[in-house]
Amino acid sequence: MIHLRQRVTPLVVLSAALSVACSSSKSSDSASRYLFVWAGPHGSDTLAAMSNARGANDFLTVLDADATSPTYGKTLATQDVGTPGMMAHHMELSLPVGHPVFASDYMTGQIFLINVDNPLAPRVARRIDSVPGFRSPHSFARLQNGNVIVAMQFGNKTIAGDPGGLVELDATGDFIRAASAADSAFRGARIRPNGIELMPAIDRIVTTSMPMDDERTADVIQVWQLSGLRLLHTLAMPIPAGDTGSLLPYDARGLADGRTAMVDTYYCRLYRVSDVASDQPHIELVHTLEHVRREGCAVAVAVGHYWVVPVAYGRAIVSLDVSNPAHPVEVSTLHTDSTFLPHWLSVDPESDRIVVNSADDGESRVLIARLNRATGQLTWDDRFHDAGSSRRGVRVDGASTRGKVMAHAAVFGPRR
Repeated sequence: MIHLRQRVTPLVVLSAALSVACSSSKSSDSASRYLFVWAGPHGSDTLAAMSNARGANDFLTVLDADATSPTYGKTLATQDVGTPGMMAHHMELSLPVGHPVFASDYMTGQIFLINVDNPLAPRVARRIDSVPGFRSPHSFARLQNGNVIVAMQFGNKTIAGDPGGLVELDATGDFIRAASAADSAFRGARIRPNGIELMPAIDRIVTTSMPMDDERTADVIQVWQLSGLRLLHTLAMPIPAGDTGSLLPYDARGLADGRTAMVDTYYCRLYRVSDVASDQPHIELVHTLEHVRREGCAVAVAVGHYWVVPVAYGRAIVSLDVSNPAHPVEVSTLHTDSTFLPHWLSVDPESDRIVVNSADDGESRVLIARLNRATGQLTWDDRFHDAGSSRRGVRVDGASTRGKVMAHAAVFGPRR
C-alpha cells in the first residue's frame, strides 16, 4: 500500500497542536479522582455452597484514580459494611450526585446505601434486609428524581415460575412501589430480571432475564413503562438456526438515538431492540462476536456510537461500532492474562477511561482501559498498577483476615 505524505502548513500544525493540548488538558482537569470498588468474601465457587455459610464482611475500597497523582492506583480507604456477606454483587453503574450509592449482596438479599460524600471516609447510610414481595436484588438504575429502580430476580413464591420484578426505592431506600415480571402470555416462565436500562426520553425501561445459577430460565427481554412502572411487553429472544441451548440475555443498554436498545447474551450474541416506544417493539439478532471464545459476555457499556463488552472466558474486552445498530462492526479487542476474566465495565464520564472487573472465578484485580471515542480503539492503562509491580491492574484484597475476595463492581468518583 502506498501512503501519500500530506503537506501541512505551520498554521495547521500549530492549530492541531493547540487542539490536542486543550483536549488533553480538559481530560486531565476533569477526570474522576477516585475509583470505588465493591467487594466481599469469596466463600465458594458455587451458589449452593455460598448459601450455606456467610463469610467476612462486604466492603467498599477507594482507589486513587487521579492519573496525575504519584500514588495512582493506591488504596486510599476501605470500609466494611458491618455485617457478614456471601456475594457482594452489583452496584450502580455511575456514582450518583448528592445521594448514597446503592450496592447489593445477592445471596443475603441485602441492599446497602453507602455515603461517599467524603470519599476518604465512606460509611454505610442504611442497610435494607428485604424488599416486600421480592428476593435477590441484582442491578440498579437511578432515576432523574433520585429514586432507584432495582431488578429483583425472584418473587415471593406465590406465582408459578417465581418470576422476579422491578422495585422502586427512594434515594434514602424507602419503598415506593413494585411490579412483577410475570406475564400471562408466558405462564410459569422463570423470568429473572438481570440487566436494567432506563430510557426516559421515551418513558421506557428495558430488562433482560438471566439466572445466577444453572437453572433453565426464560430467554426473554421485557419492556416496561417507566412512569407507571408497568410491564408492557415480554419478547422471546429469536433463536439462531441450529441453536438448541439457552441464550441467556445478560444486559441491555440504550443507544445514542435514545429510542433503540442493544442486548448482549452470555454467549456473546448482540440483539437490537427497535421501536421500543411503540406498541410492537421488535428484537432481532444482529451480530455474534467472531474473534474470541464466545462465552461470558456480561456488563457492557454504550459510549457514543460504540458498544464495549467484556468476554470473561474469551479473556478480552471488545469494542463495536453500532452507529448502524442493524450491522455492528467489531473495531478493537484487548486481551487479559489467564487469571483475569473480564465481567464488569463502567465508564468514567469525565475521561476516556473504562474500569474492568473480573468475574468471581477470576483474580480479584481491577484494570483500566481507555476508549478512543473517535475511533473506538481500546488500549490498556499500564500506569494503573500496584506499587512496586509492573503487572497491569490493582489487586483488591482488603485486610489479610478476609481470605479470598471477590471485587465484583466498581465506579469512578467525582471529578477533580
